[in-house]
Amino acid sequence: MVYHLPPMVMEPTGTLSAETIPFTTVPLRPIPTSVASSRRLLVWRAHRLRAVVLVGLMASLLTGTLLVAVPAGAVKDTDSIRDARDRRESAKGLAAEAAEALGLVEAADEQVSDALHALDDAVALQEAKILAARQAIEAAEAEATLRWVQAEEISVEVTDLRQRIRELAVDVYIGRIRPGNLLESDDLTAGVRRAAILDAVTGDRGDLVDRMRALESDLEDVARSADDAIIDAQARQRELESSILVLDRRIAAKENVKGELQSRITDYEAEIRSFERQEYLMAILIDNLIAEELRKSAPDLTKESGQGFIMPMEGRLTSWFGPRMHPIFGTMRQHNGVDIGCVRGQPIWAAKAGKVIFAGMKSGYGNVVLIEHEGPVITLYAHQEDLLVSTGYQIDKGEVLGRCGSTGWSTGPHLHFEVRTGGEPKDPMIVLPG
Repeated sequence: MVYHLPPMVMEPTGTLSAETIPFTTVPLRPIPTSVASSRRLLVWRAHRLRAVVLVGLMASLLTGTLLVAVPAGAVKDTDSIRDARDRRESAKGLAAEAAEALGLVEAADEQVSDALHALDDAVALQEAKILAARQAIEAAEAEATLRWVQAEEISVEVTDLRQRIRELAVDVYIGRIRPGNLLESDDLTAGVRRAAILDAVTGDRGDLVDRMRALESDLEDVARSADDAIIDAQARQRELESSILVLDRRIAAKENVKGELQSRITDYEAEIRSFERQEYLMAILIDNLIAEELRKSAPDLTKESGQGFIMPMEGRLTSWFGPRMHPIFGTMRQHNGVDIGCVRGQPIWAAKAGKVIFAGMKSGYGNVVLIEHEGPVITLYAHQEDLLVSTGYQIDKGEVLGRCGSTGWSTGPHLHFEVRTGGEPKDPMIVLPG
């Protein structure tokens, strides 16, 4: 079997030591209420699992070097093996839960990133509007300046004209200028102007002054409208700048959320790595326990018969070769082998090296394996719970080929063992060690 090996300082066949098993807890930050309960349960279960892994692995140090790649099902499940497998599944479950939570947090992080991009776009739009407002203010100020200059020029001209009108009126009043003298002027243009002034003095002066005042009033209106345009543009600018402040606060808040999500992502990733490491260590523990069971139940290859056969399983002989009362049919029948009582799941060994010529279900034999040895001699192993070899497999003496069970015509867990030469059944005790 192949295990995923998280980063750690350990060779697959190395010796386990306390230094190679760091059990540290990843600090977790506060999380939303909606997932807080499940996360607390996840962390509690993780702590409990770490403790079990540590105790189990430290206990396994007593057996020496850890073994890996032990065939699944080679020995029956003991309470320790079942418990270790449960713990391994628990670690896998915790890793899956953490991975699911990580997926949710990553999805939320992606949504926050999208929202930040949208806010950035909104800020850029508002900044463009502010730039336009500032340009409008500058244009309005330039227009107002032009109007104010024009109004000032006209105001100066009107003031000068009024002064001349007053001076001319005084001259006419005291007799310095007579209307007939205007025709004697060498400067015709000056004469026309003087005539106009005289007309103003004698009756049209009011109309001229009214027209000048109207022009001045119009210019004041233009200047006032320019001022209003500046005020409006400045108000719009303040409004836009205020909206940018609001957007900036929203961006800062979302960036804080994103930072928190990134921290949680880091935490979950660390938790997943921790759970995967625990699963890996539990797998090593399982293999070590299985190896220990195999060591305890391994056949003694030194106890073989003169023909080179060993007992196919530990246990007591419960039925011998020869005629007997069939336990199921209740009639006398020839029993072509011997029966060895067992505990369900107990390993069955090849009595001698050879080639598996059949492995499968066969009528009353249930799950059965047939091995051909040199001679040729064939051995048969019936009623197995599980078959661990397949047809064509070259098997060594003492190698586990299956687990004891009660399949086929059977009244309880046992191994039915036969020996045949030339197709004829022989008493197995002839070739088995006494």
